Amino acid sequence: MARPIQFDKQTAIDQALCVFRKQGYKGSSLHDLIRAMNISKSSFYETFGSKYELFLITLARFHETEAVYQFINPTDNISAKTVITNIFKQLIDSVINGKGGCLFGNCAVEFSDTDANITTLVTSGIKQLEHMFYQILIHDQKNKAVLEKHKIQTIARQLTATFYGLQIMANANLNRKELNEIASNSVAILD
Repeated sequence: MARPIQFDKQTAIDQALCVFRKQGYKGSSLHDLIRAMNISKSSFYETFGSKYELFLITLARFHETEAVYQFINPTDNISAKTVITNIFKQLIDSVINGKGGCLFGNCAVEFSDTDANITTLVTSGIKQLEHMFYQILIHDQKNKAVLEKHKIQTIARQLTATFYGLQIMANANLNRKELNEIASNSVAILD
């Protein structure tokens, strides 16, 4: 008879998520994960099966709880430019402060279409971010001259590309001043 689980599974998943965000999938050893999750090796295998299965769980958890689009309300009465500037600032801070930025962006670089399960989750996450930018722009347009719908979609895609470009550049240790300059120039399209 198996022993009952002696740890909080969601807390363990959240701890694993932190490790994967900072170190990536390949850079996170089983030892790193077990230590961060504060569980035994046997509990790890009994509960999660493998590092890969845990990673898929953490990707889903990131989508539900950590991805920036979960925290933005596009219907707030704040200008799109201000909201998007704050999103870019949060991303830059997350990477520079060692939290790893967006897990989907990290996975897109690390896996680059080598794993169908992960690619599907990453594509979905990136599309969610694009949709968030689109919703912010649509809401902002209610108080201004309305841009053509396809123009808003194009801008949303450009902002998504900027978001992930900033993440990669921050991971490459570009300084904060340069990153902020890129972010400012990107939101200038909304003037």
